[in-house]
Amino acid sequence: MKYKSIGLCFGLLVLLLPAAALPAEDAQQESQAQPTAQAQAVASPQESPEEETTPQGQVVIEGRPILIVYEMVTGRTPDQRARAIGDRIKSVASQGGTSTESIVLERHAGWTEIVIGSQVIMAVTDTDAKMAGKPREELATEYSQSIGQAIQNYRHEHSWRMILRGILKTALTTLVLIPLIWVIRRVHFALRDRLERYIQTRAQLRQESAWHLAVAYVGPVALALGAFLRWLLIFAFLEAYLTVTLGFFSSTREVSLQVTKWVFSQLEFLAQSGLNYLPNLLIIAIIALVAHYVIRILRLIFSEIEKGNFKIRGFYPDWASPTERLIRMLVIVLALIVAFPYLPGAKSPAFKGISIFVGVLLSLGSSSAVANAIAGVILTYMRSFLDGDWVQIGDTTGEVIEKNLLVTRIRTPKAEVITIPNATVMSGTVKNYSTEAKKSGVIFHTTVSIGYDTPWPTVHQLLVNAALTTEHVLHQPAPFVLQQALNDFYVSYELNAYTNAPREVLNIFSDLHRNIQDKFNEAGVEICSPHFSALRDGNVTRMPEEYVKPDYKAPGFRVELNQADAKDGSPS
Repeated sequence: MKYKSIGLCFGLLVLLLPAAALPAEDAQQESQAQPTAQAQAVASPQESPEEETTPQGQVVIEGRPILIVYEMVTGRTPDQRARAIGDRIKSVASQGGTSTESIVLERHAGWTEIVIGSQVIMAVTDTDAKMAGKPREELATEYSQSIGQAIQNYRHEHSWRMILRGILKTALTTLVLIPLIWVIRRVHFALRDRLERYIQTRAQLRQESAWHLAVAYVGPVALALGAFLRWLLIFAFLEAYLTVTLGFFSSTREVSLQVTKWVFSQLEFLAQSGLNYLPNLLIIAIIALVAHYVIRILRLIFSEIEKGNFKIRGFYPDWASPTERLIRMLVIVLALIVAFPYLPGAKSPAFKGISIFVGVLLSLGSSSAVANAIAGVILTYMRSFLDGDWVQIGDTTGEVIEKNLLVTRIRTPKAEVITIPNATVMSGTVKNYSTEAKKSGVIFHTTVSIGYDTPWPTVHQLLVNAALTTEHVLHQPAPFVLQQALNDFYVSYELNAYTNAPREVLNIFSDLHRNIQDKFNEAGVEICSPHFSALRDGNVTRMPEEYVKPDYKAPGFRVELNQADAKDGSPS
């Protein structure tokens, strides 16, 4: 920033140097054009200066205002006249041989010229005097004195003595700035390290209090604000340093004044904008306050509905929480829509462009999200399942641990958490095992295949006994058996039992199968699943040894001879 300011100063010097070579013909053209201007003023009396708002031009030399001109001469506006007069004054001032005592006033019919040596500096017209509210001769005398003083100041400021003094002041200011920035840096690092140690110490304490939580959350924010304030102070001191050092030299003083004026104008603009925004801020605060209390009232009403203290016919308690969230979202959206026109910059083109971009982005990329959200709302009011229910969605079976607006999460018996989009849930089949389990119990079943040599009443009794000895199986309603199929080698029996603990289905099946094996082995009935074929004569029974009776004797093969084979002596 420093090098940019110095470069800007040298650029201004380069622009100002050609002004010293401006010819005196500009002033001559200005003075010669006065009769024509006066004649035009006489010929058109209705267009008097009082009725016209002619802009004024101020002659400024290196940041110091010298005089003001009002009338347009030779097609030049007052501002262009002022710049040309300033260039002539600096041209005369840069010529050391010309004395300010040689300023002469040359009076003409409608104007007075201010001449230094052979150089015409400017012409004071009747219109200039009338607009200034003074006689022409008095105004010309004042302007001549101001021009003389400006030439003396210019020469004094551009002397080597003042330049060396400016360099010395710049060095002293630099010596003050460097330690100041160093102190700001050290203070910032010391406060930051102390605050970080304090946060770490409080984070290691097991006992958490409101103060500890506040430090844990506010501490990082305070560190960020500290870094921001540090750089803000550094930039403020750098700006002040450049403004002061540029003011030490007459060639750069105007740049210093313009920079200072710009900074303070921006600060004034910000302050004025803040003051002007206070009514809108009050409206936004009122909107936020109303929305806050509406949300609190809704939360109170729906919490009572969820607890069962307040009942509405046809409105289930499990609808309270999602309905409250939906209405709360609508209230927030409505509050934002109402407060939007009062937001700072809401009517600016940049804000409108960002709003359009965000709207297009959401419309293009949120189709699936909107579909899932709508499906989530529908599932909520369909009451297909609730949190904690044991369900089967597609090929996934488990407990519903979360159901929000977009997805449903299920924890399987293997402790796997599966996330299913609500749109997929809506398009598929949902089996809810918990709904009937809370009433009379839900049925689970298993299939056993038994050979035809075992009477079916015996099989029914053994299966029912195995079910009744299984944990989490209800005795009422009682288990029952269905004969599903008469296959080639065995009969398929389906055991159906009731349970009110569907979450224990894996343990129930494991215990049930174990009990079926025990009951059938104790009764000496073989389970032909999977089926097998055996030559019964001479084969040992297919039961565990502990279930085989002590007097069991394996039968041998029976060999019979046909009459023809008996005559030949060959076995059949």
